[in-house]
Amino acid sequence: MFERVKKKIKFFNTETYPLQIRLTAGTRTLYLKSYFFSIMQQNKYQQESLFTERKISIDDVICSEEELMKYLLSKETKTTSLDEIRQEYYFSSYDILHLLDENFKKFLVSFFYEENLPAYSLFIQNDGANHTSEFILGNLEMSLQQSVFNKLLKAAAEKAPPYIPFIKFFREKIKTPVPVFPVYQWKQENILNEFTSFIDTNFPEYKLYKPAEYINALLEKPGSENKKALRKFPQGKIKQA
Repeated sequence: MFERVKKKIKFFNTETYPLQIRLTAGTRTLYLKSYFFSIMQQNKYQQESLFTERKISIDDVICSEEELMKYLLSKETKTTSLDEIRQEYYFSSYDILHLLDENFKKFLVSFFYEENLPAYSLFIQNDGANHTSEFILGNLEMSLQQSVFNKLLKAAAEKAPPYIPFIKFFREKIKTPVPVFPVYQWKQENILNEFTSFIDTNFPEYKLYKPAEYINALLEKPGSENKKALRKFPQGKIKQA
Protein backbone atom coordinates (compact mmCIF):
# COMPACT_ATOMS: atom_id res chain seq x y z
CA MET A 1 0.00 0.00 0.00
CA PHE A 2 1.22 3.50 -0.67
CA GLU A 3 0.17 7.08 -1.15
CA ARG A 4 0.40 8.00 -4.79
CA VAL A 5 1.72 11.53 -5.30
CA LYS A 6 -1.16 13.95 -5.78
CA LYS A 7 -2.29 17.22 -4.29
CA LYS A 8 -2.80 16.94 -0.55
CA ILE A 9 -6.34 17.08 0.84
CA LYS A 10 -7.74 17.58 4.32
CA PHE A 11 -8.30 14.41 6.32
CA PHE A 12 -9.89 15.36 9.63
CA ASN A 13 -7.35 17.66 11.32
CA THR A 14 -4.42 16.90 9.04
CA GLU A 15 -3.46 17.12 5.37
CA THR A 16 -2.48 14.01 3.48
CA TYR A 17 -2.32 12.51 0.03
CA PRO A 18 -5.35 10.47 -1.11
CA LEU A 19 -4.76 6.85 -0.20
CA GLN A 20 -4.42 4.37 -3.04
CA ILE A 21 -3.47 0.73 -3.40
CA ARG A 22 -1.04 -0.60 -5.98
CA LEU A 23 -1.40 -4.14 -7.28
CA THR A 24 1.29 -5.62 -9.51
CA ALA A 25 1.20 -8.86 -11.48
CA GLY A 26 3.99 -9.45 -13.97
CA THR A 27 4.44 -6.29 -16.00
CA ARG A 28 0.99 -4.87 -15.24
CA THR A 29 0.24 -2.48 -12.39
CA LEU A 30 -3.24 -1.55 -11.21
CA TYR A 31 -4.13 1.34 -8.91
CA LEU A 32 -7.17 1.16 -6.68
CA LYS A 33 -8.74 4.09 -4.92
CA SER A 34 -8.96 3.27 -1.21
CA TYR A 35 -12.62 2.60 -0.41
CA PHE A 36 -12.16 3.10 3.34
CA PHE A 37 -10.39 6.41 2.78
CA SER A 38 -13.25 7.59 0.56
CA ILE A 39 -15.85 6.61 3.16
CA MET A 40 -13.99 8.53 5.88
CA GLN A 41 -13.95 11.63 3.67
CA GLN A 42 -17.73 11.93 3.95
CA ASN A 43 -19.08 14.94 5.82
CA LYS A 44 -20.81 12.86 8.48
CA TYR A 45 -17.47 11.56 9.75
CA GLN A 46 -15.49 14.75 9.23
CA GLN A 47 -18.10 16.89 11.03
CA GLU A 48 -18.64 14.55 13.96
CA SER A 49 -14.94 14.35 14.75
CA LEU A 50 -15.41 17.81 16.30
CA PHE A 51 -17.93 16.44 18.84
CA THR A 52 -16.46 13.10 19.84
CA GLU A 53 -13.35 11.74 21.51
CA ARG A 54 -13.03 9.08 18.81
CA LYS A 55 -10.21 10.14 16.50
CA ILE A 56 -9.36 8.60 13.14
CA SER A 57 -5.91 8.84 11.57
CA ILE A 58 -4.65 7.94 8.13
CA ASP A 59 -2.70 5.11 9.81
CA ASP A 60 -5.99 3.65 11.06
CA VAL A 61 -7.33 3.59 7.50
CA ILE A 62 -4.12 1.99 6.22
CA CYS A 63 -4.46 -0.73 8.87
CA SER A 64 -8.01 -1.42 7.71
CA GLU A 65 -6.84 -1.74 4.11
CA GLU A 66 -4.00 -4.03 5.13
CA GLU A 67 -6.40 -6.32 7.00
CA LEU A 68 -8.59 -6.55 3.92
CA MET A 69 -5.60 -7.30 1.68
CA LYS A 70 -4.43 -10.05 4.04
CA TYR A 71 -7.90 -11.56 3.79
CA LEU A 72 -7.96 -11.41 -0.02
CA LEU A 73 -4.48 -12.86 -0.36
CA SER A 74 -5.20 -15.66 2.12
CA LYS A 75 -8.27 -16.89 0.25
CA GLU A 76 -7.94 -20.20 -1.54
CA THR A 77 -8.79 -19.06 -5.02
CA LYS A 78 -7.64 -19.50 -8.57
CA THR A 79 -8.06 -15.79 -9.21
CA THR A 80 -4.95 -14.36 -10.87
CA SER A 81 -6.39 -11.52 -12.90
CA LEU A 82 -5.90 -8.04 -11.50
CA ASP A 83 -9.36 -7.13 -12.77
CA GLU A 84 -10.86 -10.00 -10.78
CA ILE A 85 -8.93 -8.91 -7.69
CA ARG A 86 -10.23 -5.37 -8.16
CA GLN A 87 -13.80 -6.64 -8.38
CA GLU A 88 -13.32 -8.79 -5.28
CA TYR A 89 -11.77 -5.86 -3.43
CA TYR A 90 -14.71 -3.54 -4.00
CA PHE A 91 -17.27 -6.18 -3.03
CA SER A 92 -15.36 -7.30 0.07
CA SER A 93 -14.72 -3.74 1.29
CA TYR A 94 -18.33 -2.59 0.85
CA ASP A 95 -19.44 -0.95 4.12
CA ILE A 96 -22.59 -2.47 5.62
CA LEU A 97 -22.62 0.09 8.42
CA HIS A 98 -22.83 2.98 5.96
CA LEU A 99 -25.62 1.28 4.01
CA LEU A 100 -27.70 0.63 7.14
CA ASP A 101 -27.02 4.17 8.35
CA GLU A 102 -28.36 5.79 5.19
CA ASN A 103 -31.43 3.54 5.08
CA PHE A 104 -32.14 4.14 8.77
CA LYS A 105 -32.39 7.88 8.09
CA LYS A 106 -35.22 7.15 5.65
CA PHE A 107 -37.05 5.40 8.47
CA LEU A 108 -36.50 8.41 10.76
CA VAL A 109 -37.91 10.79 8.16
CA SER A 110 -41.01 8.63 7.75
CA PHE A 111 -41.44 8.14 11.50
CA PHE A 112 -41.43 11.84 12.34
CA TYR A 113 -43.88 12.70 9.57
CA GLU A 114 -46.22 10.03 10.94
CA GLU A 115 -45.80 11.48 14.44
CA ASN A 116 -46.67 14.96 13.17
CA LEU A 117 -43.17 16.22 13.95
CA PRO A 118 -42.15 17.41 10.46
CA ALA A 119 -39.35 19.67 11.72
CA TYR A 120 -37.34 16.59 12.68
CA SER A 121 -38.02 15.03 9.29
CA LEU A 122 -36.91 18.18 7.49
CA PHE A 123 -33.72 18.38 9.55
CA ILE A 124 -32.77 14.82 8.65
CA GLN A 125 -33.67 15.34 4.99
CA ASN A 126 -31.72 18.59 4.72
CA ASP A 127 -28.77 17.95 7.03
CA GLY A 128 -28.69 14.19 7.49
CA ALA A 129 -25.68 13.77 5.21
CA ASN A 130 -23.59 15.67 7.78
CA HIS A 131 -24.36 13.27 10.63
CA THR A 132 -24.50 9.55 11.31
CA SER A 133 -27.68 7.97 12.60
CA GLU A 134 -25.75 7.15 15.77
CA PHE A 135 -25.12 10.86 16.35
CA ILE A 136 -28.71 11.77 15.47
CA LEU A 137 -30.13 9.13 17.83
CA GLY A 138 -27.99 10.43 20.69
CA ASN A 139 -29.39 13.92 20.19
CA LEU A 140 -32.95 12.65 19.80
CA GLU A 141 -32.70 10.79 23.10
CA MET A 142 -31.84 14.09 24.81
CA SER A 143 -34.40 16.26 22.99
CA LEU A 144 -37.52 14.10 22.61
CA GLN A 145 -40.02 13.30 25.31
CA GLN A 146 -39.21 9.87 26.71
CA SER A 147 -42.52 8.44 25.50
CA VAL A 148 -41.82 9.57 21.92
CA PHE A 149 -38.28 8.23 21.98
CA ASN A 150 -39.49 4.87 23.32
CA LYS A 151 -42.05 4.77 20.53
CA LEU A 152 -39.27 5.46 18.03
CA LEU A 153 -37.21 2.54 19.40
CA LYS A 154 -40.21 0.21 19.22
CA ALA A 155 -41.01 1.28 15.66
CA ALA A 156 -37.34 0.87 14.68
CA ALA A 157 -37.33 -2.76 15.78
CA GLU A 158 -40.43 -3.44 13.67
CA LYS A 159 -39.90 -1.28 10.59
CA ALA A 160 -36.33 0.01 10.30
CA PRO A 161 -33.14 -1.59 9.03
CA PRO A 162 -31.35 -3.09 12.08
CA TYR A 163 -28.98 -0.14 12.42
CA ILE A 164 -29.43 0.26 16.19
CA PRO A 165 -28.29 -3.25 17.22
CA PHE A 166 -25.68 -3.27 14.46
CA ILE A 167 -23.94 -0.07 15.59
CA LYS A 168 -24.11 -1.24 19.23
CA PHE A 169 -22.52 -4.54 18.22
CA PHE A 170 -19.85 -2.69 16.28
CA ARG A 171 -18.96 -0.41 19.21
CA GLU A 172 -18.83 -3.21 21.75
CA LYS A 173 -17.36 -6.10 19.79
CA ILE A 174 -15.35 -4.76 16.84
CA LYS A 175 -12.16 -3.16 18.04
CA THR A 176 -11.33 -0.64 15.35
CA PRO A 177 -11.30 3.18 15.34
CA VAL A 178 -12.48 3.26 11.71
CA PRO A 179 -16.32 3.07 11.68
CA VAL A 180 -16.69 0.64 8.79
CA PHE A 181 -18.05 -2.89 8.79
CA PRO A 182 -16.95 -4.39 5.46
CA VAL A 183 -18.66 -7.32 3.79
CA TYR A 184 -15.65 -9.63 4.18
CA GLN A 185 -15.80 -9.20 7.94
CA TRP A 186 -19.53 -9.89 8.07
CA LYS A 187 -19.07 -13.06 6.02
CA GLN A 188 -16.82 -14.61 8.68
CA GLU A 189 -18.74 -17.30 10.52
CA ASN A 190 -17.60 -16.29 13.99
CA ILE A 191 -18.80 -12.71 13.44
CA LEU A 192 -22.23 -13.86 12.29
CA ASN A 193 -22.52 -16.15 15.31
CA GLU A 194 -21.45 -13.37 17.65
CA PHE A 195 -23.97 -10.97 16.15
CA THR A 196 -26.79 -13.50 16.48
CA SER A 197 -25.87 -14.10 20.11
CA PHE A 198 -25.64 -10.35 20.70
CA ILE A 199 -29.16 -9.87 19.35
CA ASP A 200 -30.51 -12.70 21.52
CA THR A 201 -28.97 -11.20 24.65
CA ASN A 202 -29.26 -7.46 24.13
CA PHE A 203 -32.01 -6.89 21.55
CA PRO A 204 -34.55 -9.72 21.85
CA GLU A 205 -37.23 -7.42 20.39
CA TYR A 206 -35.37 -7.68 17.03
CA LYS A 207 -35.30 -11.49 16.87
CA LEU A 208 -38.70 -11.76 15.19
CA TYR A 209 -37.49 -9.51 12.36
CA LYS A 210 -34.33 -11.55 11.63
CA PRO A 211 -31.71 -8.78 11.30
CA ALA A 212 -28.94 -11.10 10.07
CA GLU A 213 -31.17 -12.42 7.28
CA TYR A 214 -32.15 -8.88 6.36
CA ILE A 215 -28.49 -7.85 6.04
CA ASN A 216 -27.70 -10.88 3.89
CA ALA A 217 -30.65 -10.05 1.63
CA LEU A 218 -29.49 -6.44 1.39
CA LEU A 219 -26.08 -7.63 0.20
CA GLU A 220 -27.44 -9.76 -2.62
CA LYS A 221 -27.16 -6.63 -4.75
CA PRO A 222 -24.52 -4.35 -3.16
CA GLY A 223 -24.81 -0.66 -3.83
CA SER A 224 -28.61 -0.51 -3.93
CA GLU A 225 -31.59 -2.00 -2.16
CA ASN A 226 -32.43 -5.42 -3.49
CA LYS A 227 -36.19 -4.92 -3.45
CA LYS A 228 -37.07 -8.45 -4.47
CA ALA A 229 -34.94 -10.06 -1.75
CA LEU A 230 -36.12 -7.55 0.87
CA ARG A 231 -39.82 -7.76 0.07
CA LYS A 232 -40.49 -10.29 2.84
CA PHE A 233 -38.99 -8.01 5.50
CA PRO A 234 -40.92 -5.08 7.03
CA GLN A 235 -37.59 -3.20 7.09
CA GLY A 236 -37.43 -3.46 3.32
CA LYS A 237 -40.66 -1.54 2.81
CA ILE A 238 -39.66 1.84 4.18
CA LYS A 239 -41.18 4.70 2.22
CA GLN A 240 -39.57 8.10 2.46
CA ALA A 241 -42.18 10.81 2.92
